[in-house]
Amino acid sequence: MIVEINKNVQFIRPAGKAVFPYCNSVFINGDPSVLIDVGSGGRAYHQLRKQVDIVLLSHNHFDHINGISFFPNAQVWASREEAPGYQDASVYASYNGYQHWEKLMGQPRKQRLAQTTVMPDDIPVQPGFIPIDLDGIIDDGLKWDTGKEQIIALHTPGHSHGHYSFWLESSGILFSGDIDLSPNGPWYGAENSDFDQLEASVRKLEQIDPAVLITSHRRMFKREEADIPQLLRDYLDIALQKEHHVLEYLEKPRTFADIADQPFISTYPTQTEHTKFWSRMMLLKHLKRLKAQGLIVEGEEGHWYRYR
Repeated sequence: MIVEINKNVQFIRPAGKAVFPYCNSVFINGDPSVLIDVGSGGRAYHQLRKQVDIVLLSHNHFDHINGISFFPNAQVWASREEAPGYQDASVYASYNGYQHWEKLMGQPRKQRLAQTTVMPDDIPVQPGFIPIDLDGIIDDGLKWDTGKEQIIALHTPGHSHGHYSFWLESSGILFSGDIDLSPNGPWYGAENSDFDQLEASVRKLEQIDPAVLITSHRRMFKREEADIPQLLRDYLDIALQKEHHVLEYLEKPRTFADIADQPFISTYPTQTEHTKFWSRMMLLKHLKRLKAQGLIVEGEEGHWYRYR
């Protein structure tokens, strides 16, 4: 589905819900014409395939890059931080953190994500490494002038180390990628995720106060209908409340497994082995952060407790 935001900018939505393996995209019509992310599915891009000159990838997650084959004539740009992961499967695999699976889950990983998910017919590849030849490298502050809009790259790490948002300053439109205002809160469950960076990135976007906010997995938010900075604060607060609950729970020594089993740890509406793993990866990041702040201690035999 294509939604006109203004005469130059279109919001591209998947035919179904904008959840994995789909994401939203933004198309900026100009010279050159630019598409941000390519995970909206083949049906959503039917009218655009020959119009796109440049593809900007917000980050190297499957649901944002799986449709790259729809645009064989476009230049492809991606972040400097994650560029190696588009060329080298082992580097890409290192971003995921699955090397921690057995330690966090108590057993070896039995199935790859691709084995647990059936792809819709307009997603052309299976989850996993997708080699992409890059024509350009994105750095913080880099600009593209389309003749009608200027697109500014904003490095907003945390969800992944090379995650970027894009600011269309003249129109007041911000594409925040996977800083997505999910009611389940932020996702930072990979090896290359960092909660401190995520918090700083959300605060950075708060300060912009855009007229329109487009995220990868939600609807479009407009200033006249919603307090966008407050929505960003509420979104971040879901994760901060989880961290607060962890700290409160550590009034006496607890094992990692004890903490991981608490209902406040996972915000996923559906529980699978992979969602459990990602929840535990996020928990581990909170424990390390609280330890670095001097608020908790990791004691003998793997017990965690509040510093006294």
